[in-house]
Amino acid sequence: MIAPTHEQIERITIISDQPLVLVDADEVLVHFARPFMDYLRDRDYALQLNGYTLHDAILDTKSNLTVDSQTAQDLVVSFIREETHRQPATEGAIESMHHISKHAQIIIISNVPRYAHEARLQNFQELNLPFPFVSNEGQKGPALKQICDQVQKPAIFIDDNASQIASAKKFVPNLYRFYFSGCDLVRNQMPTTDTYTHNPKSWNELVGICHELLA
Repeated sequence: MIAPTHEQIERITIISDQPLVLVDADEVLVHFARPFMDYLRDRDYALQLNGYTLHDAILDTKSNLTVDSQTAQDLVVSFIREETHRQPATEGAIESMHHISKHAQIIIISNVPRYAHEARLQNFQELNLPFPFVSNEGQKGPALKQICDQVQKPAIFIDDNASQIASAKKFVPNLYRFYFSGCDLVRNQMPTTDTYTHNPKSWNELVGICHELLA
């Protein structure tokens, strides 16, 4: 049984006098949409992103009709159960994380379902992302606050979800908030928001900003 988020955080050794980078997983460190497209194609479906959500973006290629919300949800759950352990890294993510880790502690915080926690951990281990990992549910703000309250140095939060960026602003106002995706396909669909502090367009740009803020 995977412990609740707050208990997972309590088990992490957090260094109070070291800068901190909190980073999301799906579409930031690892691809979701691209392997999901392949998964659907093998089952006679197609992903046609017309926004940031999946529930109305899956097409039955046999009928050429958008699937109902229950079918969409079932396909997403099946994908998570079967493919989380081998999601590919976004280009530049692994090198960037190791570069940042020379100057800051890193914690991965992802809203992966609890049943996929171990599969996600396996994926990170195989991708050489050996950083503490927290599986969260719902808004990340409370978890971010629990972590950041223990740190006296600058902290950065990286996520591609506008609502999570807003949650971070609400609970940890002084947290640097990077609204970012490592996937071009998703980056083009990210809704407009004014709650971020930075909006890097590449891992190289992101690493450069991290260096400036955390130096």
